[in-house]
Formats: sequence, C-alpha cells, structure tokens
Amino acid sequence: MTVTSLRFKDDQYKQVKELAEFYGEPVTTFMRKTILERLEDESDYRDAARNLEASHGEKVSREEIKHRLGLE
Repeated sequence: MTVTSLRFKDDQYKQVKELAEFYGEPVTTFMRKTILERLEDESDYRDAARNLEASHGEKVSREEIKHRLGLE
C-alpha cells in the first residue's frame, strides 16, 4: 500500500475538514473516498464516451433500455 501526503493552504484544509466533519468522517477517510469516487466517475465517463462512439451517435431512450432489460 502506498502512502502519500498532500499540501493545502490553511483555509483550504479548513474547508475540507469542515466538510469531512459534516459527513461524520475523519479527514483522511473523506479525502480517500472523494478521490476514489472521482476515479470511478472518470472511468464511467470514458466508458460512456466509448459506447457512444461505438454506436456512431445512435441513442437509445430510457424506455427502450428498460424494455431490453425486461424492467417494464
């Protein structure tokens, strides 16, 4: 496991700490979760962009997706 450190201006750290406290988490847990969520979001975005490119821009409605998945 890798350990890293981050440098923040005092006012920036205060904002991060206040937000972590709002969510009831230690600062390091909050930062780790936030970074990992961002990585997942970026991965999802890249997947969606590849899928859209592969479909040549053809879009499918939410209703059609539900139908295809048998969720109606």
